[in-house]
Amino acid sequence: MEPPSTSADTLTLHEIQLRHKLSPATIRTLSSIPSKPDRRTVLETACHATETRSFSIKQVERAFFRHINENTQIPYLVRREAVTQPWHKVFLLVQVDLLGSTGWPNRLTASARKELLQERGRIYAVVDRVLRCIVDILGQRLDGRGVGVALDVLRSVRAGVWDGRGMELVQVDGIGRVKMERLVAAGVRTVRQLSNLEFYHIERLLTRNPPFGQTVLRQLAGFPLLRLKVDVVRMLGAAADDQTEGSPLWIARIVIGYENEDPPQWRKRYPWTTLVVEGQDGRLVWFWRGSVRRLEGGKEMVVRWAGRRGEKLNATFACEELVGTSVSQEVLL
Repeated sequence: MEPPSTSADTLTLHEIQLRHKLSPATIRTLSSIPSKPDRRTVLETACHATETRSFSIKQVERAFFRHINENTQIPYLVRREAVTQPWHKVFLLVQVDLLGSTGWPNRLTASARKELLQERGRIYAVVDRVLRCIVDILGQRLDGRGVGVALDVLRSVRAGVWDGRGMELVQVDGIGRVKMERLVAAGVRTVRQLSNLEFYHIERLLTRNPPFGQTVLRQLAGFPLLRLKVDVVRMLGAAADDQTEGSPLWIARIVIGYENEDPPQWRKRYPWTTLVVEGQDGRLVWFWRGSVRRLEGGKEMVVRWAGRRGEKLNATFACEELVGTSVSQEVLL
């Protein structure tokens, strides 16, 4: 099969370990992740990394984490075992943060909360490295479905809200859960929709005084509005070395870019983007990663893919750290 990445050759597990600076034991754990994992499997596997074992649940934190597991709206619970392990702490803390602007349960003393907030930064640094490692491991396997899910979890963790759960508006400064609910009630559910409003409409909907609306719109000017166009140009013929016997090679043209007037910056940083092309059977057909700075004026790529005639591929282009940015296209060979 044609290599699925335009940026690098397939990495070995040892090279992946060195890239992410993780222990051999962690690499063995992450390599045990099943094919086509769902969100829970990706997050739970990441939390089992050896590097999380230093984040033990302290005596004063036990009631806090039990409450998160039993009395909040997190999607993935710790089942059939007491909440006592370090991986439980990471698993539950990340999820309660992903609820978006609800805050932590009031089950900690002031000193314990301060200590956990300090530890939180170290926890997220480890989770970020481990999730990126999982993406590489699944990519090495050519597991396109798994790569897409792992990137989805990484994007959600970086953004602080689950992608696809209707919470993308809370990424905007000054908009918490209450203001988001007001906007949703008015039919404004996405950042793109919010950016199309006049500043005075924003102030009216949220009962805020000037210059709140203009401040929001200035920030939204840097939210990446991505675009994707994929065209199959022609078929080359049978691929002798393809994994699927008799599959032909296809020439495709990909154009990726953004609709913003200037290269989008979010919180003074240029976001990174990923393009994943997945086969109908979930295999990884193509992968690309790059900064939005490389997309000015649009980036065109001409690539070769192997696939069956009539097969439906799915291409997804998204920012690596912002939810609500994904654009997808179905491609028929």
